[in-house]
Amino acid sequence: MQKLLSILTAALCVSLSVRSQVADTSTVAMNVPGSPLALYKSATIYSPHLYNGQRYHIYDSRSKDHQFFQSEDWQTGSVYYDGQLYQNLPLLYDIFKGFVVVRHPERSGLVQLQSERVRDFSIVGNRFIKIEKDESKGIDIPTSFYQILYDGKTQVLARRVKERQEQIENNKVNVYFHEKNFFYIKKDGVYHIIRSKKAALSLFEDQKAALRKALRENKIKYRKARELALIQMATQYDKLRP
Repeated sequence: MQKLLSILTAALCVSLSVRSQVADTSTVAMNVPGSPLALYKSATIYSPHLYNGQRYHIYDSRSKDHQFFQSEDWQTGSVYYDGQLYQNLPLLYDIFKGFVVVRHPERSGLVQLQSERVRDFSIVGNRFIKIEKDESKGIDIPTSFYQILYDGKTQVLARRVKERQEQIENNKVNVYFHEKNFFYIKKDGVYHIIRSKKAALSLFEDQKAALRKALRENKIKYRKARELALIQMATQYDKLRP
């Protein structure tokens, strides 16, 4: 009886050891690039949920400009979509129509994400957040995606817009997309549209002289570099404010 018990105990130890080795091998295989388990893990990151939007069609392909943010070439980015973060995706941001566009990883074709499900996204380090107009909460700005230019106690944001225009040249209709930028500062929880240097400085009334000095010392002229000037003012203000 004692001998049989010893044999069973030894067999159990061998079984546990084999299972442990299998588990370790599986874990390693999962992280080895090119292995079947690693390929399966990579494939499952493409949730069908992300690609359930409408098909996106490239329009005005012969235009002189393009309708996208920065570039008409695919750019690597991430998107927080319907409560889940997706990273390292090829993205385009159509700022004329306000759509984030992804390329389907398995089928040919482009998909425009459902904007109401996009919380925020980033393209090559440029982060955009969704802000919805809600006057009951004091949010009196257009519902749109806003690029965060500076994110401190004070926020500086930009709403990127493109306007489509047609011009007849040599009996041919050419399409142009002209970009317009609207800048906002969020101070003490309230969003303010900034249309001039005077409007920005009046928002920082208690530190106006110091901000003027900071712009002079850094040789930043508002008319030539509005984004940089607003970032400088907000950064300096946050340093000086109590």
